[in-house]
Amino acid sequence: MKPKSSSRLLLVDDDEVNLDVLVACLKDGPYELVQAHDGEQALALLRQNPKNFDVMILDRMMPGMGGLEVMAELQADQHFKWMPIVMQTAAASPREICEGMEAGVFFYLTKPFDEPILKRIVKMAVQEGLKWQSLAQALEVQAHTIGCMQSGRFQLRTMTEANDLALLIAQACPYSEKVAFGLNELFMNSVEHGNLQIGYHEKTTLQENDQWEDEIARRLVLPEYANKLVEVEFERNNDYIQVIVTDQGEGFDWRDHEQIKSDRLLESHGRGIAMAKSISFDYMEFQGKGNQVVCRVNLNNSQIALAPLQENLTSQET
Repeated sequence: MKPKSSSRLLLVDDDEVNLDVLVACLKDGPYELVQAHDGEQALALLRQNPKNFDVMILDRMMPGMGGLEVMAELQADQHFKWMPIVMQTAAASPREICEGMEAGVFFYLTKPFDEPILKRIVKMAVQEGLKWQSLAQALEVQAHTIGCMQSGRFQLRTMTEANDLALLIAQACPYSEKVAFGLNELFMNSVEHGNLQIGYHEKTTLQENDQWEDEIARRLVLPEYANKLVEVEFERNNDYIQVIVTDQGEGFDWRDHEQIKSDRLLESHGRGIAMAKSISFDYMEFQGKGNQVVCRVNLNNSQIALAPLQENLTSQET
C-alpha cells in the first residue's frame, strides 16, 4: 500500500538539534511535520484531535515524561492504540526492544541518524498505519454473520484471499482489529514464504527492486505452486477461539522470527510474526517443521500475554 499524498508526522524530542535533523531529512517528503519538545506537549497535541497524526517519531529519553511514559498513556487510550510509533534510541539493545514492544513500539531509529535509513523507517511506519486504517475500515463494513459460527474449514491460495479471510474470521473475535492484523500476517506468511517459497533475503531484494508483488503473481501461476493451498481451521469453545493455519511448504525455523532482532530493525519486513504474537493473540505456537501455527484468542477477559516475548528477547543478551 502506497503512502498517502501527505501524511502528518509528530516529531517529539527535547533536543532542538535532533528536531532540526529530522526536519531537514523529511521536509522534502510527502509529509506535514509538527514538532513537540517534550512528552506532555506531544500528548496535548494528540488529544486535540485523535485522528490528526498518522505517525509519531518519539524520543525515548526525555526529561519529565519520557518516551515509554508517553506510550503508556497512548496504550491506555483506544483512540491512539493503532498509531505507528518510531522510537528514537541511542542503542537498540534486546532489552530495549522488548520494553518498546511491550509498550507498542515496532519501529526504531538509532542515533545519530542516517538519512536514507530514517526515510526508509518512516515510510515503513506510514505504510503500517495505512494497513491498520484499511483493516479497521474493512471491519466496519463486514457483515457479522460469522459471530454465530462454531467451527469451520477454509482454504486460501492468494494474498487477496488471505486478507479477506483474516477480516472474516476476526469478526468472530474480541479485539477484532488486533486479531485481523495477526491473522493477516500469518495467512500471508503461509502463502508467500510457505507455499510460494519466497525466502527472507529474497523478499528483501524483491522489495528493494519494487518486484515483490510481481513475483507473487508470477509464482501463483507456475505449475509447481499453482495447486498449493493454505488450510485454515476455525473452532470456538466456551473459553477461546482457536485458529490453526497449515501451509504446504517445507517449513522454516520460526524461532528466528518470534522476536524482532536488533540486526533486523532497519529491514523493510520481518516484523509480522513477532507483532502477531505480541499484540494479536493470547497464545500462538508454531508446530512441527514450521508449516503449521496454532493461535488462540481468549473469550473471557482476553489479555495479550507478553511474558514469553520478554523471555525470548532477554535471552539474546546472555
